[in-house]
Amino acid sequence: MAADTRPLHSMSLRGVIIPALMVFAAVVWWAGRGGNLQTVDSLSASEASPSATHSELEQFAIGSDERPDLAPPAQAAVVEVGADASFGAYVDGKYRFLEPSEKLRAALLARERIAVAINTARQSNDAAAKEAIPNQLAELAALDQKIGTLLRPGDLATFEVLKDSDIEQFQLDDYAGGVNTVAPLSDSDRKAILYTKLVHRQRFRQVLADSGLMRGGLNGSERQYAFAEVSRSLSESRDSNLQEVRQYLYNDEQFALLSNYENSEYAAELEKLRGIAKGE
Repeated sequence: MAADTRPLHSMSLRGVIIPALMVFAAVVWWAGRGGNLQTVDSLSASEASPSATHSELEQFAIGSDERPDLAPPAQAAVVEVGADASFGAYVDGKYRFLEPSEKLRAALLARERIAVAINTARQSNDAAAKEAIPNQLAELAALDQKIGTLLRPGDLATFEVLKDSDIEQFQLDDYAGGVNTVAPLSDSDRKAILYTKLVHRQRFRQVLADSGLMRGGLNGSERQYAFAEVSRSLSESRDSNLQEVRQYLYNDEQFALLSNYENSEYAAELEKLRGIAKGE
């Protein structure tokens, strides 16, 4: 049976400015304490720390026999309820490829709370909140260093890959949910798709950052030039990602649906970038 090539389902959070931490409603609660969390530039998370290098991404290899594809989440030291439990589940899911420990989980929770605060402050019109961002970034960097001391040997590269992968993980979960009834993904399939996409998004992220398109301050012709460079890099990222991931997905229907999903995401992201280039 031929794969259905229609979009899997509509996403309300798309493109370059998907808020990384809207995956769980609890994250919104942590960010705004009842306020509305607006969309932010997805690059904001990667600006807080250097992107993982290609060699680091290679260490996050497919089919590693050093540990299971999916490590079980660490047990919390105390019973979490309500928003705390939901936020904890979000963090456990985001870092599911790391070897868990009580101290590591506590540090990861602290890190993600700071990351939420930074993203929220960047969206806020509150001058005091924005003034706090440098201190928050310093705290985030300190937490990243602390986490590095708590990781098993070899897991630092995995952490560097995962810490700014919210959007890619959200998209993977979205795709996996859409295909679950017709072509469900195994744990190794999910890891292969995530790893490959992260590898090929690195170049695009760097081009986007270097272009200045997201920071504003460019005149009309400069924005159009930046858009041409960024859109070319985005297209290359999509094409190279699909070309490589094909070797990991042996199920033709899974790959057809993934191609359809990635093309849909590409079109939405390109349209958002075009609007930014036009000053909309």
